[in-house]
Amino acid sequence: MKRIISLVAILSIIMIPVFLFAVTTLEEIVKRGKIIVATDMTAVPMQYRDSSGKPTGFTIELMELAAKYMGVQIEWQDMAWESLIPSLLTKKVDMIAANMSMTLTRLKTIRFSEPFFLTGIRVLARKDSKMTYWKDIADPSVKIGATMGSVHADYIEKQLKKKPFLYENLAEWLNDLKTGRIDAVMDDEMLCIELVKNNPELKILEGYVRPDTYGLAFRQDQESDSLVNWFNWFIRWVKLTGEYGEIYKKYTGMDWTPSPIID
Repeated sequence: MKRIISLVAILSIIMIPVFLFAVTTLEEIVKRGKIIVATDMTAVPMQYRDSSGKPTGFTIELMELAAKYMGVQIEWQDMAWESLIPSLLTKKVDMIAANMSMTLTRLKTIRFSEPFFLTGIRVLARKDSKMTYWKDIADPSVKIGATMGSVHADYIEKQLKKKPFLYENLAEWLNDLKTGRIDAVMDDEMLCIELVKNNPELKILEGYVRPDTYGLAFRQDQESDSLVNWFNWFIRWVKLTGEYGEIYKKYTGMDWTPSPIID
């Protein structure tokens, strides 16, 4: 019995340095001088590519500012929406920075920073549509689309009890909406506003499906704790310095004011 106790004690001593010197994700990022970030660059004005192919948008500039404060470079991994979370869980990337809604379902597999953007979910239709209010899409004859893997697709299926037409990205469903293959699309308000601005044949139906918040996404491991904490303080800090407000106004055209919901 004494031998067993002694062996356990020795193993415990051997194991202590492993835990004490485990490298965190933040330390690893700083050491390599680069943070690898997954996103879907089809969401104007949040994250997209400009005419020259350069990444731009609200989320892009916010992350570039974060990288500057952290003292590292960003490696963007642009991928289809449904690939974002799997790429994070398999450690192909350090985090996700996109217009990702914070939901209880997603919190079963990933974790979020504090909310970095408050918005809402709207419904987009053609201007010649007889629909006026978003709940008009509940009509069984209405064909509604959504991005694959989005909260919108989940809402349509579970709350409206309808089978949505699923698309890999915005460009695909926009084409089908404009050509009449589908009657409406559920998506984020900022995207809908931008699309109507550039496509006068479209309109946003009245009312909000629900409010929505975006969060930066991370793995649920202990190694990511310090990275999540860093980004939480970064979000608070740039709101205090006014840098967040500058980026917000640049891409929304509106002044940013603190919200009692997320600030």
